[in-house]
Amino acid sequence: MASGVSVSASCRLQMDYEAKIFPQSGGYGRYNRVVVVFSWFPTFAVMLNLFSDVFYTLIPSMYRCKPDPEQLPSSFLLSNYSKQDYLNLTLFWANGSGLSPCEVWYNANISDLSGEVPQKTASCPTGWEYSTVVGLQSNFVTEWNLVCDDYWKIPLHRICFMMGWIVGYVFLGSLCDWLGRRRGFLLSITLSSLFGVAVCLSSSAVVFLLLRLCQGAFLAGVFVSSYILRLELSDPSHRLMVAMTGSFFGVSAELLLPGFAVLSRDWPILQAVATLPLLLLLSYWW
Repeated sequence: MASGVSVSASCRLQMDYEAKIFPQSGGYGRYNRVVVVFSWFPTFAVMLNLFSDVFYTLIPSMYRCKPDPEQLPSSFLLSNYSKQDYLNLTLFWANGSGLSPCEVWYNANISDLSGEVPQKTASCPTGWEYSTVVGLQSNFVTEWNLVCDDYWKIPLHRICFMMGWIVGYVFLGSLCDWLGRRRGFLLSITLSSLFGVAVCLSSSAVVFLLLRLCQGAFLAGVFVSSYILRLELSDPSHRLMVAMTGSFFGVSAELLLPGFAVLSRDWPILQAVATLPLLLLLSYWW
């Protein structure tokens, strides 16, 4: 009974604010409209960084070990073989599935390739060769060879990035209630920009993962603070239009992202392109 009374009182207070207090404060006037318009641009920047992760973690359609000539007998003459014969001799042939993407023949100290001497296989000692990734020549996977035994790092990265978003929604959303929408937004946009620049300079897969986790948390803070702000500054009759227009900015970022990827070619450049709108939003300090 008491909870029902409290809910009723809360609804009545909200209705009084929208019907009596909000119009007295100027309503959905010129200032509120300008702020709402500027609150749409962060959605573009956030979605650009969010969906760029699709290109960063895209696994090439084909990859295989780089042939290692040092593992062939010293008497082996490359000129006597075609390229395909050379690959067949150096790369392990998996039953029923073609050339193995994860193993090579290990023929060290073998004097011939007649097949009479038992051969061993080894993990790719000289790295991998990749087909071109859609839109990019290199990404998170090809930069640090996250295939075969290291494949598990790709879903781990995706999980950590989305965990950053969840943490950002929870803690930075509450922080916006405590500090205010503007301060929460400026804090989030500043730190997400710094982490975005740091991601471009990542030196290892672990550093990349941790930086993207932190950036994801603050990107969530940018999104939730700007979204709540535009709803609070709008009257009930305009809220749907305001929210839908902000979504169109996010969709436009998704549509432009493949073009940005094709023009960038390498993942650090794409990351820099995605971070640039965040850096421009730092002008909101003034």
